[in-house]
Amino acid sequence: MVELALLLPILVFGLIGAADLARAFAIQLAIQNGARAGAEAYVIASKPTTALAAQTVRDETSRTPGIDLNLLIVSTPVHPQHADGTDCATTPTVADPCFYTVTVEYTFKTIVPWPFIPNTANFNRSTTMRTFY
Repeated sequence: MVELALLLPILVFGLIGAADLARAFAIQLAIQNGARAGAEAYVIASKPTTALAAQTVRDETSRTPGIDLNLLIVSTPVHPQHADGTDCATTPTVADPCFYTVTVEYTFKTIVPWPFIPNTANFNRSTTMRTFY
């Protein structure tokens, strides 16, 4: 019984820590998938808008349990851009392609405020796709 009393707190903290790491990994994947889905939605839409890209990001990330959409920040450019950062004014060609980038940021918070360990992590993922309009 003494051994159990000594090991039980360590086992409980280990399980809670593993759950926090699993949540962080799942949310990181959700943020990455959201950025990809937002860029893809803009690129393949017949009439693309930044609102469509942002809403697609929110729809994709909301499928992950435990994610707080209020902490989600979606950054989308108003227009597709050339590789040098200037806005695309003409139809893209192979020689002069246009790209659209979606950036998603999220602040992850742990279940338990761990001592001596940071309790938040900032996830930031971007996806760039070539436009076909």
